[in-house]
Amino acid sequence: MKINVKCIPPDGETLAGSDPSSIMELEEPDTRFEHDVEYELLAQLQGNALLVTGQLRTPATLRCSRCLRVFDFPVRVDQFVFHQELHGEDFVDLTTNMREDIILELPQRALCAEGCKGLCPHCGKDLNKGSCRCKPSEGDLRWHALDNLKLKLK
Repeated sequence: MKINVKCIPPDGETLAGSDPSSIMELEEPDTRFEHDVEYELLAQLQGNALLVTGQLRTPATLRCSRCLRVFDFPVRVDQFVFHQELHGEDFVDLTTNMREDIILELPQRALCAEGCKGLCPHCGKDLNKGSCRCKPSEGDLRWHALDNLKLKLK
């Protein structure tokens, strides 16, 4: 999104609309943006600087880190702030800053639901749809490979 700095009135300008999802430029298999990025912004000139504040919204399509189900996650940036000193430019591009703020709102580990049970580590069945017939494992599975290790002691 580019703002024409020369057209901003002294009391500021309200900008509302949407940009295509292609501005996100994210090529991750587990995170996709397929819907427009909506914005409601207020652009103001403050002396020799441009200040833009407002909100950004877009749904992201994520893959659950436990059960691998694909789901939509509403991304909302409630306090978008952009400040830049002006040095005679007519247009200022906010796209990079909008993209970064949206990506920072994504969860580190996407979960389709807070109580997602994930997949059975033995048969791969989605435990959210019911239990499987696998025998519950005893002990900590992270150390299972070491249980069969034969060491020669001197």
